[in-house]
Amino acid sequence: MQFTSFEEFWAALSRLYDQTIEMKVSIAKLRTGTELLASAVQKDHEVIMAHEPLLYRTDISGEAILEDLRRHREQRPSQ
Repeated sequence: MQFTSFEEFWAALSRLYDQTIEMKVSIAKLRTGTELLASAVQKDHEVIMAHEPLLYRTDISGEAILEDLRRHREQRPSQ
């Protein structure tokens, strides 16, 4: 790109500087949003990990109850 005067060059340089500052501010805002999202995901992960063993125990308990019912029916004489 050719500039016809020093003022034109200086104006273009000023616009470039302003755009760079805007991009830095935008990146900082995105970084903050990303950190908030990462924190929320981490908290959700902790809740899931805390409840997963309970869900597993519930599945095991349900299977044990069904197995007990099956055994009970097998032991009972047919009518």
